[in-house]
Amino acid sequence: MSATHFPPLSIRPRRSSRLLLWILLVHTLAVAVALALPLGHWRWALAALILLGAGFALLDRVHARLPWSIVAARWEAGGGWRLWLRDGRELNARLSAASFVAPRLVVLHWRVGRLRRRSLVLFVDALDADTLRRLRVRLRHRGVAEGAGGLG
Repeated sequence: MSATHFPPLSIRPRRSSRLLLWILLVHTLAVAVALALPLGHWRWALAALILLGAGFALLDRVHARLPWSIVAARWEAGGGWRLWLRDGRELNARLSAASFVAPRLVVLHWRVGRLRRRSLVLFVDALDADTLRRLRVRLRHRGVAEGAGGLG
C-alpha cells in the first residue's frame, strides 16, 4: 500500500495505569531478587540502583516529566515520524522494524539520526480506542512491508 493512502496519524499518549503497574511489578520483583542474592552489603546498592531505574521509568514512561520524554508523535503521510519531547524539541524519526504490535500493547521503536533511538510503550489505556485501532491497522499494513524492506 502506498503512503498516500494513509493520512497523517497523531498520537498523544495519556498516563497508562497498566504501564504503571507493569513497571512497579517488574522493579519490585527485581529488588526482591537483588536482596536474595548472596552479595553481602552490595545487594542493598543493587536494590537502590533498581529503585532509581524504576523512578526514571515512571517519570519518563508513565508521567512524561523528563526533558527527553515523548509527549506526542505523528506518522506523516510520507511514512516518516515526527516526535515532540517534553522540553519542546521536535525530532524527525524513522520507525524501526523492532516495533511490536499486539491487541493490547504497541511498542514503537524509532531511529533518530544514525545512532540515537527512541521508544514509546502504548498499553490499551494510553490512547483512545479509535486511535489505537488506526495505529495498529496502519502498522500492520505499512510496518510489515517497510520492515521486510530492511527498515530499522
